[in-house]
Amino acid sequence: MPKMKTETIEFGGEKIKVKEGALRKQLKLKKGDKFTKTMLNRLSKIPDGERFDFKGNSFKMTKLMKRRIGLAKAFAKSRKK
Repeated sequence: MPKMKTETIEFGGEKIKVKEGALRKQLKLKKGDKFTKTMLNRLSKIPDGERFDFKGNSFKMTKLMKRRIGLAKAFAKSRKK
């Protein structure tokens, strides 16, 4: 399996490394599908440790997934400008 492309970005005055498509891969989202603002908001409200269904698959909300969702929401807001 090929390595995921990583990118260093400046976000909120801080440089962070992100893996491109990490949340999409973690949630088994198909290649052409995109996250919507509503979808990300619903996912962000799920508490840590709770099980949930997403697009026919069952997942457990982890701290890493929570962080990735928060980052995706922030990027979605910054791209609209």
